Amino acid sequence: MPTKTRYHETIIIGAGPAGLQMAYFMKKAKRDYVILEAATRPGHFFTHEPRHRLLISINKRFNPFPDFEYNMRHDWNSLLSDDRSLLFPKYSEDLYPKADDLLRYLDDFARKTEVSAVYNTRVINISKQNRPGAADGLFYLKTNDGREYSCKVLLMATGAVSERLADIPGIEHATPYSEHDLDTKKYEGKLVAIIGRGNSAFEVADYLAPYAAYIHIFGARALKHAWNTHFVGDLRAINNNVLDMYQLKSLHSYFGIECVKLSKKPGDEQVTLHFRDIVLHWNTPGYFFDTKPYDYVISCAGWNYIDSTIFADDIKPETKKKGKYPLLKKNWESVNIENLFFIGTSMQSNDRKAASGFIHGFRYNIRTLHHMLEEKYQNVPYPVKLFPRDVSPIADYIIERASVDAAIYQLNTFMGDVIIVPDDPKEKVRYYIDMPMDYVKEQDWFKNAKHAFTTYLKYNFDRFEEYSKDTLTFTHWPQSYDQHCQAFLRPLVNYYRKGELVDEIGAVESLVLRFDTKEFKTDNPDKNRNLFKNFLNKYLNFNPGVNYYDYFLTYKEAWNKHVVPLTEEERSRVPPEFFQMEGVKCRPTTMDLKPKM
Repeated sequence: MPTKTRYHETIIIGAGPAGLQMAYFMKKAKRDYVILEAATRPGHFFTHEPRHRLLISINKRFNPFPDFEYNMRHDWNSLLSDDRSLLFPKYSEDLYPKADDLLRYLDDFARKTEVSAVYNTRVINISKQNRPGAADGLFYLKTNDGREYSCKVLLMATGAVSERLADIPGIEHATPYSEHDLDTKKYEGKLVAIIGRGNSAFEVADYLAPYAAYIHIFGARALKHAWNTHFVGDLRAINNNVLDMYQLKSLHSYFGIECVKLSKKPGDEQVTLHFRDIVLHWNTPGYFFDTKPYDYVISCAGWNYIDSTIFADDIKPETKKKGKYPLLKKNWESVNIENLFFIGTSMQSNDRKAASGFIHGFRYNIRTLHHMLEEKYQNVPYPVKLFPRDVSPIADYIIERASVDAAIYQLNTFMGDVIIVPDDPKEKVRYYIDMPMDYVKEQDWFKNAKHAFTTYLKYNFDRFEEYSKDTLTFTHWPQSYDQHCQAFLRPLVNYYRKGELVDEIGAVESLVLRFDTKEFKTDNPDKNRNLFKNFLNKYLNFNPGVNYYDYFLTYKEAWNKHVVPLTEEERSRVPPEFFQMEGVKCRPTTMDLKPKM
């Protein structure tokens, strides 16, 4: 008998954090959807990964402010819902929780929100074809149990679908990260090589550091530390203990050296690594070749976030990074397959600067995408907040969002807000929240607007030129009177006319990212608020002739009372670099006085 096709307007493949999050929004909007999940439970990936069971997403339970949204900035594991019992800090007290705690949380989230999910149902083929009596353009999904589903909109929430192996001849002699033996006794006194330079490589190294005779990590190039790049996917401090041992010459080491081949002779227990080192610092720059035998070689090359094999040949999504990521439009839709969207960790295909590859980032991407889907398929307009034509309430809201909102904090630079000022003076100002900035700049309603503003959070270490290479050296207070020379995360407001950037202004830094409070006893609590009021008024003239007090201190004369000049003795200890930076716009906050003689 022919299989009856089960139709849903939207099908979500995968019941991990992303699938559950989108399902929650779909259910709340009373849409026709279903999740198809290959495993017997939600979040199956976390039953075996990460291998050493410790997450690198923080779970900070205590914060200095009562605002719920502000506290979500420091809760990196909760999904979004109206149920305050479904917050991850109720499941673990650890700053870096265990994967098993996340599994318990996802189980409860799926059960309490009653999302529609079919488990033990693996999708084995996706095609797009016309059938008698069926609407054009539907997706048809075949599953391992012989059933068939169809849908108009398909959302891929499959997460990390397969492990990548280092693309090196002889890599079969290495053990993949997901398969390496966790029995530490086997590594005692052994020589271990790890190929990779990300968190998984250093996670393994930390785990084996007490047991191996020495560990050599080969990463092909210099490390990227999250504290320098401010990208949560780069090497995190929780995983880099081995670097201490490397710098203190305690046997374990990291090499920015390219491994070009692995070999193993028949009957030989050890694996030989052949590597090529670029030695530009030698008197004769070139390459230096060598080999080294190891007892164990472990490959930590990351994951693929798309499985192209399940798609029919005529609808295979385009990919990038050698098939690692789907190639997406700015709204997370496949560039070549209409109505096919990728959600969850694959959203980092569009964002390698913020947190789109993690729960604390993609939960907001998914909320935004849901609004976009509602507008595209259900004729429900994207949410907008209306303001009177007065700079004060608009600036107040910008400051409130910058000080409290979690979405633009977690997805800094990538996501922000948009303010559109209609030409008709009778129309109110439109304020859109949580939109991808690259997406906004492609939209006609933005490009055609006579007056448009974007506001988002951004790091500005690049303004300090070569002095920005080690951001941990920025330890002194920035130039408080110069809003341009602020290095750390802060709100920027950009003014556009007909899609062209005209001007930009930014707030003064805040240690705790609250731009609505004082940092010191004597500073002006309204400095940033008034700075933005003046900026808006400059181009909109909503409040003619009004200038708002935006100095750093509470009154102009306070500067001489609170900024104490150096003594003659102290001036003699100013480092020479200070005088060598006369032409530098932004001086780094890294200089200290030379020691006393």
